[in-house]
Amino acid sequence: MLGLLMAAYEMNCFKDEYQRKVIANAKAFALALKNCGFDVAGDPDISFTETHQVIVNVGYARGPEVARRLEANNIVCNYQATPEDEGFTAARGIRMGTAEMTRFGMGEEDFRALALLMKEIVIDSVDLVEQVKALREPFRELHFCFTGDQYADLVEKLHKLI
Repeated sequence: MLGLLMAAYEMNCFKDEYQRKVIANAKAFALALKNCGFDVAGDPDISFTETHQVIVNVGYARGPEVARRLEANNIVCNYQATPEDEGFTAARGIRMGTAEMTRFGMGEEDFRALALLMKEIVIDSVDLVEQVKALREPFRELHFCFTGDQYADLVEKLHKLI
């Protein structure tokens, strides 16, 4: 229970900067995907999204195939049925989020680089496992979280309340 409390407190403390960066990254990612030739869902006047998610139309029933291809290259996404699809097996969309990698420190330029890799993987049918690993490698430390000393101070304060 203490872990849940700490996680909620941490997110509350960092929410403004974190949420702003998550959405800025999603907008940059969506625009970069569009510039790479992808059919990005959403309104281009607002950079396609106002959330952490980016949805790309990859063609009728191609969502599962494209999601598997990306996963084989170390890019995790979900295939997503659209309202006109009969179901998830006929999904034409893939759905990607920016929250996790923003928390690991990726910024707008990094998401633009990811879009370029995705273009080569999906549109050009090139396998880029090592390039994806190289893009991900610098992002190993969590951001928008407390450090060791901050945790110790919070735990001490909470302990006094109990």
